[in-house]
Amino acid sequence: MKRCKKLKSELPSMKRCTKLKMAMKRRKKLKSELPAMKRCTKLESELPDSVISYIFSKLALKDLVKTSALSKRWVHEWGLRTDLNFDLHTMFDSNTIQVPNTFPLYQRLHFQSEFATRLDQFMLHYKGAIIHSIRVKFPLVNPLHGDAISNAINRLISKGIAKGVKRIELLLSSYSVTSYILPLTLLSGNHSLTYLHLQDCLVAEPLDYCTGFNNLTTLVLDLISVTPKLVQSMCSIWTHLVDLTLDACRYPSDLIINHSTLLRLNIVNCKVYIRSCLTIIASNLSSFEYSCNDDYQVHPINIQAHMLSKFSFRGIEFFKPVGFSGLKNVTTIVLDGEIENLSMDILPYLFSECLQLEDVTFKNFRHMSSIEIITGPKLRHLKIIDCGWADYSPSEIAIDAFNLSSFEYSAHIPRIISITAPKLLKVFWNASPGRKTPHLLDPIARLSHIENLSMIILTSQIEELTKVLVRFQNLRQLELLIEGGYDPSRDYFWILDIAMASQHLQKLSLTIRNLHREHSHIVEFKRQKREYTGFSHNDLKHVEFHGCVGSINVIELANDLLRSATSLNKMIFSSRDKAYIGAGRWTRDANDRRRRTIFCGVGGCRWFGENVIHEMLKDEVNEQCQLIIL
Repeated sequence: MKRCKKLKSELPSMKRCTKLKMAMKRRKKLKSELPAMKRCTKLESELPDSVISYIFSKLALKDLVKTSALSKRWVHEWGLRTDLNFDLHTMFDSNTIQVPNTFPLYQRLHFQSEFATRLDQFMLHYKGAIIHSIRVKFPLVNPLHGDAISNAINRLISKGIAKGVKRIELLLSSYSVTSYILPLTLLSGNHSLTYLHLQDCLVAEPLDYCTGFNNLTTLVLDLISVTPKLVQSMCSIWTHLVDLTLDACRYPSDLIINHSTLLRLNIVNCKVYIRSCLTIIASNLSSFEYSCNDDYQVHPINIQAHMLSKFSFRGIEFFKPVGFSGLKNVTTIVLDGEIENLSMDILPYLFSECLQLEDVTFKNFRHMSSIEIITGPKLRHLKIIDCGWADYSPSEIAIDAFNLSSFEYSAHIPRIISITAPKLLKVFWNASPGRKTPHLLDPIARLSHIENLSMIILTSQIEELTKVLVRFQNLRQLELLIEGGYDPSRDYFWILDIAMASQHLQKLSLTIRNLHREHSHIVEFKRQKREYTGFSHNDLKHVEFHGCVGSINVIELANDLLRSATSLNKMIFSSRDKAYIGAGRWTRDANDRRRRTIFCGVGGCRWFGENVIHEMLKDEVNEQCQLIIL
């Protein structure tokens, strides 16, 4: 009891001590931040307004307000930015707020209400005279619940229109059946808006009284039901439209897009709920892309666009629902994912109907049987990627194109290929599927005049490849992706043999994907290094090593290149693999559909030692060469 009474008597003094300690800590913190405050004052006085505004445009809204503590001048500067972005990351602390669909419904409704409140609060204090862009990205729970979020967005748009906004993005993916309803009268009379992106919105009708969209050139509709009335009104009021994208939209009935100023049209990621026909009438259309994610059918498409030069199609069927009648003047075509037979349903008509073709890409055709003869008087670029994967027997492909300058080929089943192309300079070739195929590299061997070669090979094919490439005297760029198990007895000096034969070689890129063999990497550096005698090169300027390139064999190769390539100015080491795999795709690309690919490690090679590589190579790096280790 006496101890308790004593503690009670000492309590006020203990509280005073605690407050004193806290005050001392705050004082110490202020002293530590004083140099930073002085730097901010100096920054404020030295930088022009345009630079400061640009810096502020790169900050999130929640960070902008914090800058008011650094400078009196900046107290209101955050309210002068011209590009306004409202999303989960800019409006809330992303470290503490989870994605709303993880919350119960009542919490999500509260979260939506809080978003609307913060949006209104920001715009209430916004003092800027000009707004360039508005972006709202928020997953709506129920836009009709209290109308708070809808009213907040409408007020934001009204203020943006009044301040000359040029770009508006409303990305409002909804968790409910109902969606945000955009009254286009809010935009009516606006002459500054050039870009409009609407996601999962409903456009209020009627549109007949909307005017003033003289400068709108780009329209993106995403997850929207596109009706004939909407399209008709769209084409009549947006008379200067140049780019139109319909992404994952629904088409409840036949659609006619008739617009004379349209240059680029994208109808992508659609599904066929109703087999409605799409008619495109656009006298100035130059580019059209269509992609359908339906496994069973596509939309019938009628194309009336005599200026169309670039056409891309991804879907289950092409010949019957689309055909070639509207593609007479096309110069670039991409056909992807058809179940039709490339040899029987496409090739007999393509080059006879489309006489202007210069760039042709075939991807992921299910069947490619029988003998094909690919020829075209103007054909310059040809890509055949992953076609015939449902066939079990190889077929012959004969290519006869006098003006062909680049060719790319990759297939699940190796095929016999004959190429007659005297102007061919650039080739991509995937030899890895032909693990046990004899004479797989024979077509490459007949192309010794090419200057740029990119290949995917297996470790078991290295010896045969070396015999082929030492005859290539005109190579200027060589890129190799090597896959397969690690062989400790094999070095990489064979690449020096190829470089010696190609004295005009300027760029070399090597990407290695090995099986998970820990002993194949840095642990072998204790052994004595070997050297390659007699190598010299005067033109090689750029060398890259990617993937599992931390082994002593690769380091030995790098040493010789640094020592004997007199013009070398850059050498790059990276644990992440980077190699071209055809049709504009690279390894680790989201569009890389290849299967059974074995990586050394997620996020890069697990045994890649930056410090060790630097120590092993630093003595060979001269002043003109950069050694970059990523």
